[in-house]
Amino acid sequence: MKTVFFESIENTQNYALNNYKSEPLLVISYSQESGRGREQKEWENADQSLAVSLALENKNQNLKNTLIPLIAGYCFLEVLGNDEVSLKWPNDINLNDKKVGGILVEERNQIICIGLGVNYFWKNPSIPNAGSLYNKAIDNNLINTNAEEWGELVTDYIGNDKFDLNRYKKKLTTLGKLVEYPEGRGWAKDVDIDGSLIIETPEGKMINLTSPLITEVK
Repeated sequence: MKTVFFESIENTQNYALNNYKSEPLLVISYSQESGRGREQKEWENADQSLAVSLALENKNQNLKNTLIPLIAGYCFLEVLGNDEVSLKWPNDINLNDKKVGGILVEERNQIICIGLGVNYFWKNPSIPNAGSLYNKAIDNNLINTNAEEWGELVTDYIGNDKFDLNRYKKKLTTLGKLVEYPEGRGWAKDVDIDGSLIIETPEGKMINLTSPLITEVK
């Protein structure tokens, strides 16, 4: 895996996709000038944040690309080793009911680009329900180490088929909850083998949800 570092960059996703050659490429930056989130939402930099993108080819024919956002989130929790940090299906990273990070997966010409954005320290978040992993600034070397370990673990999980869906589900807060999605609402019952969320509607119908636009109803 080739790794490049930036203090600031226009967009880690674009750089990774435009500069990928033949080996996995990991792009690490502390801030983005024109970052983007899901649904083309604008990226906002925390006081101390990580923006990292991993470009690679999924040569594992047994692994569906729809599982990659789940793998990416799970691998970051494995790197952190903090049991208080959890996942909301399919790609939000949460701490104390606040979103501290998220995953964005894009594809271009069969190249998969996995973006991970994490707020490490944010004194006064400008986004509702946003938070950070720490309540004070930390050494950037730890951020670098987390990013590199995450890239290596994701590459290993994808290439060697190591992802365990049952272990992922143990980190998930979504199951058992009432959730709302664009077409309605229902109870999150399980995660299918393709990564989709199995929902039971109020009418008792079971559906597989693929849209990431869900809200957990408290």
